[in-house]
Amino acid sequence: MVELQYFGHSFFKIVGKSGTMIIDPIFDSSKTSFEKFGKIPIKKESVGNIDLILLTNDMEDHFDKIAVEELAIKHNATVIAHDSILTSLDIPRNQKTSVFQANEIFLNGFKIKPVIAHCPQSFCPTGFLIDSDGKKIYHAGVTMLLETFAGIKTDVAILPLSSRSMDVVDVVRAAKMIKPKFLVPMQYDIFEKVRLDPIDLKKRISESVLLTETLVLTPGKKMKIK
Repeated sequence: MVELQYFGHSFFKIVGKSGTMIIDPIFDSSKTSFEKFGKIPIKKESVGNIDLILLTNDMEDHFDKIAVEELAIKHNATVIAHDSILTSLDIPRNQKTSVFQANEIFLNGFKIKPVIAHCPQSFCPTGFLIDSDGKKIYHAGVTMLLETFAGIKTDVAILPLSSRSMDVVDVVRAAKMIKPKFLVPMQYDIFEKVRLDPIDLKKRISESVLLTETLVLTPGKKMKIK
């Protein structure tokens, strides 16, 4: 069994049998030029033990350099990201693992495969397909709708629902290509002045031919993948 916990925006925690990872950690204390319209209900000191930190892009609402450095040092965690992000981090080299689109990374019981993402505002947008004990989770990062979604096979698809990436119609189209068991929308809450409606997304998915179940997780909520 794998546990997935949502903290807001694109910040998730995944607990597997042999390890724990967080993705795009950002906190209320994080300094960004983006106005916040919601609370992130966890502090850096309350994250718990972590083995891996995955970063999907270099934008300041996804990458808090100071927080990542503090968490990596405190937990001796490995940071997995594009080289352009890793070079900016003041942590030991042995705690850095670079992503390449063709490679797979095996660490702490997780198989992690970088996936193409497209975001003009980011120098290095990346998605991740994560396998823990045969349960697969796709975290799309920040991305527009892509034809390559059709090649992704996953139990859970975490997709952005945002005016800066994919709207409701685009996420429905992505779900039809991926056909996951569960769809978890993200990025519609903390930094969105004009919010797209995840309940509308859930309704459209339920009325489609898809067998996908849409789970709208509020910050702090967990789901178990069995």
